[in-house]
Amino acid sequence: MTRQHGVLRVWGKRVAWLIAIWAASVAALGIVASVLHIAMHAAGLSH
Repeated sequence: MTRQHGVLRVWGKRVAWLIAIWAASVAALGIVASVLHIAMHAAGLSH
């Protein structure tokens, strides 16, 4: 039982890292999109 618990803990860590990396990439894309939107608005390219 301890071995199975250890395996679950390792998988939990892997899933947590995966979620953290995914969330960071989504946040980075959002920031880039916002910066591009602001730049286009400042340049008069958007409505």
